[in-house]
Parts: sequence; C-alpha cells; structure tokens
Amino acid sequence: MALSYCKLCSLLLTEHFGEVIGKVADDLQWGPKLLPNIVSSTGLNTAKVKKALAILIQYGFVMYEKSKCPWRAEYIYLPEKVLLLLRYQRYLELIDNKYGNESRMLLEEIMKHGSSTESSAILKAVELLKSDAKSISDCVVALRNKFHNLITSRYLIRCANPCKSETAEEPSPSVPRLVVNEVDLHRPAVVDVNVLCNAAEGQPHTAQHFGDANVRWRLNYDRFHQDMRDEVMIDAMKRRFDDNAGELMKQLLQLMYLRTEAWCSDSNPVPVLELKDAVAKKSANPYLTQYFEQYLKIMEEDSCRFLTKVGTGDVSNSQLCVNMAKAFLQLTSTAIENVVEQRFGMKAARIFRLVKTKKFVEQEQIQQLAMISDKEAKQITYKLLQENFLQMQELRKPAAGSGPNKSFFLFHVDLNLVVHTVSEMCHKAIYNALIRSRSELTNHKRLMEKHERLEAASELLREQGTDQEQIDALVDEWLSLPERNLLESVKKSLEKLKTAEIQIDNTLFLLQLYTYYQHLTMPKFSSKKKSQIE
Repeated sequence: MALSYCKLCSLLLTEHFGEVIGKVADDLQWGPKLLPNIVSSTGLNTAKVKKALAILIQYGFVMYEKSKCPWRAEYIYLPEKVLLLLRYQRYLELIDNKYGNESRMLLEEIMKHGSSTESSAILKAVELLKSDAKSISDCVVALRNKFHNLITSRYLIRCANPCKSETAEEPSPSVPRLVVNEVDLHRPAVVDVNVLCNAAEGQPHTAQHFGDANVRWRLNYDRFHQDMRDEVMIDAMKRRFDDNAGELMKQLLQLMYLRTEAWCSDSNPVPVLELKDAVAKKSANPYLTQYFEQYLKIMEEDSCRFLTKVGTGDVSNSQLCVNMAKAFLQLTSTAIENVVEQRFGMKAARIFRLVKTKKFVEQEQIQQLAMISDKEAKQITYKLLQENFLQMQELRKPAAGSGPNKSFFLFHVDLNLVVHTVSEMCHKAIYNALIRSRSELTNHKRLMEKHERLEAASELLREQGTDQEQIDALVDEWLSLPERNLLESVKKSLEKLKTAEIQIDNTLFLLQLYTYYQHLTMPKFSSKKKSQIE
C-alpha cells in the first residue's frame, strides 16, 4: 500500500475507534499475522489486542482464516473497507431521501455497531423516536416494515455465522469458518412482534425472546454504490444536456436492471418502445414525452457514447444498450483533465488533452499543435512527465548509427497509471483535510466545549418553555463578541474542510469505478467481483 493510503486508514480508525485499535490496524498493514505476533510487535497486552481484533472483525475491517497451524487464526487487514467510513454520511442521506427518517435511524444504528439484530435496531429507534402520534405497538410495526424494506431492497444483508461440522464424527475446528448461504442473504428473520412491543414498553426481556439472536445484519455496500454510480450517470447527462436527459437516463437504468446484472460492463438491449412507455407513465414532465425521440437521438449520437443503438429502422424495432465501461472511461478522462487544469494551468491541460488524443506525440509536434512557445511547451511537458501525468517511450531508429540521432522519444498517456497517481493525490488531500480539522478543534478546544455547553443549556431552556429572545440574550452574555466571531470563523473552516473531503471522495469513487470496469473488460480479470470499488 502507498504511504498516503496507510496514513489515511490509520487516521480514520484512530479518529473513530481510538489509539489502541489504530495501533493494531497499523501493525496488520504489513501483512497477515497471528495473535502472538501482534501482541509482540504492538507491545499491548493480550486482552486489549483481542478486544481490538473483535471490534475490527465486527465492523468488517479485519478478516481471519486458518494459518498453517489449523488451530491458530491468521488476521488479515482490509483497508478498502476502512475508507468506506468516509461515505457513511452519504449512505445515510441516500436512505433518508429514498425511504425517510425512520429508515435512516435503523441504518444508523447498524452503522454504529458494525452489525446488529433486527430487534435491537428497532428498539433503539423506538427510544429515539418517542412518537406521540403513534402508539408504541404501531411504531414498532412501522419500524419492522421499514427494516424489512431495507432487506428486500438489498441495502442490508445477513452476517456470516460459524459453520457447523458436516458429520457428527468430525470434530469441530479450532478456528471456526464463517459462512452464509446465498439464499439466506436477503431473507428476513422471524421476530415475535408481540414480545418486541412489550420490550419497547419497558417489560424485561432478553435477546433470545425475540427469535433473532443469531441473525445479525450489516450494510451491503455494493447496493449503495450501485445507487451512487447511477447518480453519477444521471448527473453527467444533466450537465451535458439538461434535466430531461437525466430523467431519461434514470428510466433507462431502471429498465436495464430487469434484464441485466447490476455490475456488467454493458447492458442487455432495452426496447425503445418499453422505455417510451415507462417515461410516459412515470415521468411527470410532458415536455420529455413530447420530444422523446429527439432526446434519444442526441444522447445516442453524443461523442461520450453512453448509449448504443441496436437494430435499424424506426423506433418500434430499435433497442438501446448502456455502455458502463465507456461511460466511466469518458467521465474519468474529463475529471483528470480538470485535475491537470487546476493543478498546472490551462496550457498544461491543453497539452495533456492533445497527447491523450494523439496517442503518441513527439516534443516538436506538441509545440506545433498546442500553439505554445518552445520553451514553455517543454517546461510544461516535462513537468507533467515528472508528476506521472505523461509517460515517455524511447524508440530506436533501425537504420541509424551511433550518436544523438540514433533514437527518438514519444510522449503518451497511460490512463491507468494516471488514475493511480490521482488516487494517491486524493488520499493525501483527504488526510490533510482531516489533520487540519483536528488541528482546528484542538486549537479551539475550550471555545468549542463552551459552545457545546451553551447549546445544551439553550436546548434545556427551550424545553422548559423559555422564549427564544431570552435564550439569545443569555447566550450573548455568556459569549463575548470576539468569541462569537472566532467561533463563526472556526465553524466556516470546518465546514469548508468537510465539503472538500466529500468532493475529493466523490472523485475517488469515480476513479474506483473506472478501475473496476477496466479490470472487468480485461479477459484475465473477467471473474473479478464488484468489491473492487470498495
């Protein structure tokens, strides 16, 4: 792993779980290890290491398997899962927009513990809601339906359980093997609703009373990333054309899932007539229905090639294919051009775009085609070469003798290498943003603690029926004008850093999608799973 990648993962774990877990994870970055080796290298006692490993396994950041000694477990670090901590807020917003606040609470409860039973998540959500409009039993039933909706929509999947011995004579292994049947992944557990309602009303209970003590649920990241990927496609169409084109792409993607696996590089053909009927029924925009064929034509003939028309003749006989691999190749190329422009300037972006279009170009051709002076073109070209945005290949002339004219050099763009370079830049930028946020909070710790106490006191007074004007007057007395100005400045800085973190993660997600589809289209990587983007 790259240094910036390791540092970012370590910082995220330390921020969320503490120094002990961060230290254990740092030790596992060097490769799979046994428990005694981790204890020896970290200097922690065995009890702390065991507890840290249990938490890391519960959240999916570490997995274990049999070592060469069948009675000892070997622990393997999964840093790609740690980076998903950056997207937890986005997952919650996605569910909130799609299913409402109650589903968001259920999902948040599972996120807090890494995995949870259905009954435990529902009981915690009932405590948070405290709804006066509904009775406790109605609230429990509504939350149970919401939870099952998340399961059937595949946002939640079952956690694996220890595998039992196949025969009675076979002794149980010292290192249990965790398995889950594919048919059970999205099968809801049988929960006694009456017992659950009684427990929500305060009656004593245990986990065994509900009937789902051995069925735990965790997030299905692939399903969330599928929605995020579709959102990227729809937003791209909106930016390139307008909102109607985005709505048309949304309806096409929904029809695509009826006949194609979600993570294929190219979809199976979708009849245009079926798409037209879906737009007429589901879209509330009559303008899109009226100019359906015109929108379809410009989207199909666009240079990005998101769509491919199959069949000839009129609309009734034609079909459409969604080209996921080509789409994310174009989107990634555009994103990298923007990175080059922001980092090195417009002239550097022009040279990068020229070399990418021409495949292989000599230095003299770059100067002529880019219409930049010789000195400046050479400086920019070699700066891009130094930063790994351009690559140089030496070719020897077969008929030339020794001397300076024996070989010549061609510049080209290796997009896979450039994507790797930009990914490292993203990791470093997120790490710097998190460090700066921590520094802001540390430098103004007393002010932030004072503000939190004031917020708690204001909320208490508000609950007691105090007027808002009186609360504001008290806050003004407790906080001086310089403190208020400083507090406002710190809040703005933290908000900017959080926004930058989200935007950089969006770019990183796009690069991961490109990498996944590139591996998928290569014959030797055709069997790779969609966990590439995690």
